[in-house]
Amino acid sequence: MATVRPWTRKAQLLFTPAEQATLTPYLSDVRARIDLRQKYVDALMDDHVQALRWYADHGLTLPEAMKRLDPAQLGDFYLRERTAWYPLDTAAKVYPLSMGLKRMMIFRLSFYLKRPVEPEILQMALTYTVRRFPYFATTIKCGLFWHYIDSAMRRYAAKPETKPPCAPIRLNNIASPTFRVVWYQNRVSVEFFHVLTDGSGGAVFVRTLLREYLRLLGNDIPVFEGMLDPDGAPDPGEWADDFLLADEHPSPEGFGDKAALQMRGLSAMEQPSRVLHFNLSVEALLRAAREKGVTITVLLLGLMMLALKESAEPHGGKRKLQIQLPVNMRKFYPSRTLRNFSMYCSIRLHPVEITGLEAILPKLAAQVAEGTGKESLDRTMTLSRKLVRYLRLIPLVVKRPIAYLIYGQLSDGVFTTTFSNLGAVTLPPSMDAFVEKFDFVLGPPIRNRAVCSLCSYGDRAVFTVVKNTTLPVFENTLFEEMTRLGLKPYVEGTA
Repeated sequence: MATVRPWTRKAQLLFTPAEQATLTPYLSDVRARIDLRQKYVDALMDDHVQALRWYADHGLTLPEAMKRLDPAQLGDFYLRERTAWYPLDTAAKVYPLSMGLKRMMIFRLSFYLKRPVEPEILQMALTYTVRRFPYFATTIKCGLFWHYIDSAMRRYAAKPETKPPCAPIRLNNIASPTFRVVWYQNRVSVEFFHVLTDGSGGAVFVRTLLREYLRLLGNDIPVFEGMLDPDGAPDPGEWADDFLLADEHPSPEGFGDKAALQMRGLSAMEQPSRVLHFNLSVEALLRAAREKGVTITVLLLGLMMLALKESAEPHGGKRKLQIQLPVNMRKFYPSRTLRNFSMYCSIRLHPVEITGLEAILPKLAAQVAEGTGKESLDRTMTLSRKLVRYLRLIPLVVKRPIAYLIYGQLSDGVFTTTFSNLGAVTLPPSMDAFVEKFDFVLGPPIRNRAVCSLCSYGDRAVFTVVKNTTLPVFENTLFEEMTRLGLKPYVEGTA
């Protein structure tokens, strides 16, 4: 006697006998396009049944709902056996080596809708989106000399949010994903293990997922710059290691900073202990930056330096306050990659130099101009490639504890904090009616007490602070300085 699958019983419960007669050939077509482990087959089939029921409850006829969820949209992605594997890019090679039980290089991108999330439709949007990103449908594995990324054929789930932002992703399962999608009320968040992509690559995935979600809700949304068409063919350039494009510099340097002055405060048991979103007007930010004759990035670096001075350890001696500033290398090289393609520079001031915003902004502007220039970044990138080449023949079992000490424990010590500016997230005008804002969250560091990030959408900029300590001096000072500039920050987040 044939086993009745759970999704078959679900369909019998949710639909009338007449509807089931219409549904049976449709579900047979869906089933024929899925060849995975049985638990993933059952979950994907159940997703279709639940989404069809949602459509029926919201005014669509069953034929209209089945057309909206045309099985052809699955393509052959869940049918064919995928054996592709990908070597890690130059930057990503150190990320798995630097992680511990409670610390991974995770970042989060979130979009906030103007209406509550519809979980059944979000799940189908994710199912269709993933097939356009085969490089994301992967897991991380250990090789002899390096970790690598391997195909992981499974159902990728959109789940209710139950953990703190950027919680470690379990990688002890043969098919553990390198990203997760979670939702809460009107917010959808995608959290990426940095080994997979950087903020720019992650933003392409998030925008594509958002468009697919709105399309499945019945909206005619064109494919816009910065998103991919789920029906398009994947391009190998999207998973290229474009660090190899960078010009070789004859005088490589970098990674040699002295220990930085750190912020005060005991590390909390739960990480992150606090996530705060400073909601700001882009227009107000631009006006304040122009009045000072600097960019928004330099202005916010200045505010951070004022807050760091107030919250820093006393008696720092010669140690400086140092902010790590990531830089997107795509502005220097013609790149389509969704993988990591960023370098960083270090912005430094000694506390005695920080006498006021007006005094430090010219110094910060000069450092940013020099540090984010192509020549300076090529120096660091050249050294990064050389270090990877030196380590390539050392077995992973030997390399891992050394790299964890160097990259995981000591590298945080050369920075006081990080400021990552993703920039403006652009969408087609037809999406403005559905989207409220975006935010960008960095995972908690090991030694630093806080990290900061920024992204904007329309006139809403969100400056996010992730804390490892409950001591509130840093964020309180930021709020006071932003208010003094007339930025009128509205703060949301944890208590």
